[in-house]
This record gives sequence, structure tokens and C-alpha cells, in this order.
Amino acid sequence: MPSIYGTMNTAKMALITHQLSLEVTGQNISNVNNPNFTRQEVQLEAAFPIKPGGSPGLIGTGVRATAIVRRYDQFLEGQRVLNQANTGYWESRDDFMARLETVFNESSESGLNGLFNEFFLAFQDLAFNPRGLTERTNVTAQGRSMSTMFQKLAGDVTNMRVDLDTKITSSITEINRITGEIVDLNIAIHEAETHGVHANDFRDKREKLIRELGNYAEVHVVEDSNNQVTLSLKNGRTLAIGQTAFELSTRVRSDDPMVSDIYWKDTDGNYFNATSDFVNGKMGAWLELRDTDFVNYLDRLDQLAGTMIRDINSLHSSGYGLDGSTGVNFFGPLSVGTTVGRNNTSPTAFTGATAIVDPEKVSLNKYQITITGAGTFSVTDLTTGASSGAATYAAGTDIPFFLDKGIRIQLDSLANVGDTFTIHAGDNAALNMAVNSTVVSDLNKIAAGLSTLQGDGDNALRIAQLQNRMTMGKSDPMAASGTATFAQHYNAIVGDVGVSGKTAKSMNAQQEVVNFELENRHEQIAGVSLDEEMVNLIKFQHAYQASARLISVVDEMLQTLLGLGK
Repeated sequence: MPSIYGTMNTAKMALITHQLSLEVTGQNISNVNNPNFTRQEVQLEAAFPIKPGGSPGLIGTGVRATAIVRRYDQFLEGQRVLNQANTGYWESRDDFMARLETVFNESSESGLNGLFNEFFLAFQDLAFNPRGLTERTNVTAQGRSMSTMFQKLAGDVTNMRVDLDTKITSSITEINRITGEIVDLNIAIHEAETHGVHANDFRDKREKLIRELGNYAEVHVVEDSNNQVTLSLKNGRTLAIGQTAFELSTRVRSDDPMVSDIYWKDTDGNYFNATSDFVNGKMGAWLELRDTDFVNYLDRLDQLAGTMIRDINSLHSSGYGLDGSTGVNFFGPLSVGTTVGRNNTSPTAFTGATAIVDPEKVSLNKYQITITGAGTFSVTDLTTGASSGAATYAAGTDIPFFLDKGIRIQLDSLANVGDTFTIHAGDNAALNMAVNSTVVSDLNKIAAGLSTLQGDGDNALRIAQLQNRMTMGKSDPMAASGTATFAQHYNAIVGDVGVSGKTAKSMNAQQEVVNFELENRHEQIAGVSLDEEMVNLIKFQHAYQASARLISVVDEMLQTLLGLGK
């Protein structure tokens, strides 16, 4: 016969189970405003039935809780992690491009375009009155104003590169912290779930950290059979695997001491350059801006400033001042910048003989030498992207290819195949642009004439006419015409900044829409609804009360039975 104590046990199990359901409902309600919480629910099933003696069939033994599970969609979570990388990328580009647009602000006459006009107009006025002290003073003043603006533009862009590098290096510490905490949670989740327990809160914390990591770079997540995740960058570099986190660090670059590369350490303590592995996310945007976009803008500014310095100095030095002086530059001279590739395998470097030997025809494009064999190399014009084919050199002697470009370059020894070297005669031309101190201290040195005759302003007029000449983009410095004027070249830079800024802003706005949709879908699946939880609260409360009432009834039955024995 069915046992009255069996009924008591059924009521007890129901009481315990519905109390657990009430506790989980309370946990959900408590975390209703926690964006990183995933709604939990108790899975119930009927307890194993029995067939007591005399029973016509199986009798249930009540209800039991089999698990506390999360309302979770793995595919959706993967989309959220990837979306974090896209969001971080476009937010970062939008931020820095907006700042760069402020730097290249041409909305007033104080911009570089306005200073171009004032500078060349000053030479035009000097051409009409070559002996005028006011005109000569204005020429140097306008030259100094324009130089200061070049310095400011180059300085601001350079400072932004430093700011980007600071963000990159400081974020490495944060990434290491996140991967370390994920590994700790891997351990905790593995230990808990080995014993058949769902580590829901630990999983919520781990997924929150993975999304934070995804904000810095695009990461791929794989969960293994031990319920531990492996995290790797898009190109396969592992950041965490099971119970091991891989350390990241930064080192100042040998070829550019203003910025740093990212290094990854393996389990044997070896370091590898992992800078290129960081794509998408904040880090991807910062690296792209620092190493590509901003370098491009600086190179184009240097090309503009360097061409102005070269061409104006060429004309000015061929004229005569009021004191009969000639051969005087209006701006300070250009200097050759050389860089040894950071991945070079030999100690080869440039010698002290590096110099500009022909200021009038010096090429201001940036070139890269790649060693192809013993005493042979190829040259790539980094400004135009053109390849100049193979050439030869001997250690300690001038390289003929660059002598033809007006530059003296020597290498101190034979380099290894694959080594690279960069040469740029316009290096930091914008940052260092300044009116020649000789001209500033003695206005009679301004070469307004092509002769020593009084009233000769022909040279000043030649310099003024440079404003409207197609000087930029010449394949050869001695070519008759290029592809753009000074102003057109600068306006192309400003236009590119504007287009890139607009693209970043548009993509960032679009990404916000995607964010909204993904978070809305997540909220529908995993979010806590107070209305739903209140219904559950009442349902489980009533079930608990009914179970307690069943215990009370069974107790009354027992008392009746006991009374029969008196």
C-alpha cells in the first residue's frame, strides 16, 4: 500500500524545490539592472516513480530540481563579441579623425591656405617696391607665420601619434589583466562544472570579460570539453588557452623611437612581434592611425614644406639683395633623414657622409632600399609606390642612384639580404621649417632682384609666381611642370582628412544601430523581465504554500492514525 510517509516526502521535496525556485527568481529580480547578467531558471522534472505493494500502478514521488540554467544563445554572444571589435574600431577612428579635422581647420583666414596667399602676396608687393623696408619686413613676417603654421600642423599630428602610442602601451596592461581574469574563471568554471553544477555567475563574468577584450581587438573564442575557453587574435595568436594566459608587452621601435611595437611571450619565454596581429577593435584603429594614416599625413606635409623650401630657396639664392649679396637661402636648409629597418639582421648603418649635394634638384620623395644580394639592392619610391629596379653599391662609397637624386648616401658595410633602409630628403621639413636667420637679422639679404640694379624686383616676382605653378607631384625635380600647386596639394590633404572623418562618423553611427539591435535581441532572450518574474514569484509562492498545506494535511492524518491506537 502507498505509505503516508511517502506523501510526506513528496510534500517535503516540493517545498524544497519551490523554495529554490523562489531564490532563483529573487536572484533574477536583484540583477534586473545588471547588463552583464543572464536570466536563470530552475529546470524541474518529476521524481522517479515507485510501485508500492497493493498499488494498481506507478506513483510519482514528487518534483525535483535538475539544474539551474541560463537563458543563453551562443551564436548571439559570438555576434556581440565581434560587434564589440567593430564598435571599438569605429569609435576610436571617429574620435581621432574628429580631432585631426580640428587640426586641419581651414574655415578661417588663419589657416594655411590664407597664409599661402599672404606670403606670396608679400613677395608680389616686394616686386613692385624692391627697396621698401615695409615690404621686406612683411616678407619675413609672412614667411615666419607660414613656417609657424607648418610647424604647428606637423607638431599637432606628431603629438597625436604619441597620444595614440600611449593608448596602445597602456591598453596592453589592461589586456593582460583581462586575459588573466578569464584564465582564473576558466579554472573556477572547470572545477564547479566537473561536479555537475552550472557555474552561471562565473560564466556571466567570463563573457563580460571576453566582450571587454573584444573591444580592444577582434578575438576568436572556442570552448573546449572542459568548459574552458581559448582566446586567439584574428591571425591565430593565442592570448589564453585553458589555464594559461600569454603575456603581452611593448618595446620602443628602433626605427621610430616615438612609438612602440607589441610583443607576445610564449610558454618558453621567447618574444615575438605581434603588432600586426591586432586588427579591428580599438587597438586595430589606433595602430592603423598611428602607423599608416598619420604617417601619411606627415609625409605629405613634409613633401609640401620641403618642395616650398627647395623651390623658393633655389630662386632666392640665384637673386641679389640690396647689399649685392647672392647665394642666400630664404628658408633654413633641408636635411636627409635615414632609418634602419627594425627587422634588419645586420648592424649595417648609414655613415656620416649623408647629405644633400644638389639642393636645386634634390628629390623629396621617400625611398626604401631593400638589399637583394651582395652589393645589390632594389629601391621602392614610398611616395609614389613605384619600383626603381635593381642597383649596386659598395660599402663606404656614394650610391650613384641617390647622387642622381641630389643626395649623398653611403652604407658602412655589406648588409644582409632582406635588410631595408629608408631615405627621405624632406624628413621633418614641416616641423623644422623656418626663415633663414641671416635673412631675419638683415632684411637687405632678401634677394628681390635678378641683378644688383636698383629697383630690380624680378626675382621677387618669380617667387610670387610659384603660387600658381604646378610645382607639386613632379616625377623629376627639374621637370617643367607637376600635377598640383602648393594650395592644391594641401587642399587634397585637408580633403582626405575630411572624407576619412566623415566615413568614420558615418560608420560609427551605423555601428550604434547594430549595437542597439544586438542588445535588444540579447535582452529578449537573456534579459530579466520584472513582469515575468513577478508572475513566477506568485506561482512559486502559491506552490510553496500548497506544499506546506500538504505537509499539514499529512500531519493531521498521522495524528488521526495515532489517535486510533489509544
